[in-house]
Amino acid sequence: MQSRFTVLDDTRRHPDLAARITDILTMVASPIEEITGLTLPPTVRYRLTTPKAWRRETIDAKVRTLIQDTADLALTPEQTKPVALGLKLARIVPVLVWPLVNGATATAADGEQETRIAPRALHHGGLLADEPVLVQMIAHELVHHVQAAHNDTTAWQTLFPEHRAMPHPRITSMFLEGHARWTDQQITQHLYGAPVDDGQAPRSLRYRLHKHIPGIRHLGPSRAAYEEGARFFAYVAAHAGLDQINRVWKDTALLPTKDEFAHPQSWLDRTAP
Repeated sequence: MQSRFTVLDDTRRHPDLAARITDILTMVASPIEEITGLTLPPTVRYRLTTPKAWRRETIDAKVRTLIQDTADLALTPEQTKPVALGLKLARIVPVLVWPLVNGATATAADGEQETRIAPRALHHGGLLADEPVLVQMIAHELVHHVQAAHNDTTAWQTLFPEHRAMPHPRITSMFLEGHARWTDQQITQHLYGAPVDDGQAPRSLRYRLHKHIPGIRHLGPSRAAYEEGARFFAYVAAHAGLDQINRVWKDTALLPTKDEFAHPQSWLDRTAP
């Protein structure tokens, strides 16, 4: 399926970057469908924002998820109060991590999936000076659009996984990010002859300072989670093909456990048709 790509520039300062991203999306769209065995959604939206707007939307997206969970699950104030308090305390997180996050894909206020990018973060992360790493990031986030087109985003993004029969968020995160990392490795292998390592980009001083804030690595998926998840997908793709793994998007009972991520053959044995 051919998607219609929209790259909005709320900063009004980066028309060249918006055009570059559109070109990259057009380049990687068909290979992503071929690699994953999944179709892209009809429309895909990326948005360039200021760091302030990026931070605000990161918080607002979590609040909308809480509101959605509360309505869908008929949660009581007693059940939602700890999570709401946690979201208030977590407002400092976007301030600490924004220079480290190249792109973030989530449900926007209008209910559509959207990848938010702060060009200043791309500067600090070195992506504006390293085209292969920029391609890797854009492809990685496009995979998240593909995932959302094939799963129930309200369940996969929930703040109350136990009420939606979902595993611990670290499991879903490893699955989502591992899938996206495995795919972007396949893309960059094809384009450049070897998978691109995003650690190769030239980092700014501000990036390095934020990277060394105590505890910063615990505020998001670890690099090890991306890598272990990618190894899981590589093994499954090589030994069983894509049909078995793609059943997970509609049946979350098939999600791997922590032990199965480390031993993919055990997952293949458990979920064999």
